[in-house]
Amino acid sequence: MSDDDIEARVDLMARVFIARLPVRFEKMQEAFALCRASPQAPENWLELHRLLHSLAGAAGTFGCDGLGVQASRIEQRITDLLALPERTHNHVEEIGHALAGLQAAA
Repeated sequence: MSDDDIEARVDLMARVFIARLPVRFEKMQEAFALCRASPQAPENWLELHRLLHSLAGAAGTFGCDGLGVQASRIEQRITDLLALPERTHNHVEEIGHALAGLQAAA
């Protein structure tokens, strides 16, 4: 396989990644809705964390570094929230605003 073939495949994978961003954001919004409904349930936050972690890694791979950095920051904030004894309405709204900003930046 030539360098041109490899580059073409990577370009195709990047286009697929970008085309599938709306699906990723939809899944994050579904997970966040569960977090909002039950902010004390760690499994909901862990799912949102997993989705953000996946996005952060893929974004960096396909040259969307800013998106990856934003996703990583939200992921870290969720890690911080999970260490708290409970999550408040303000915590939930903070993550909601961050997710909206992430989606707007994409």
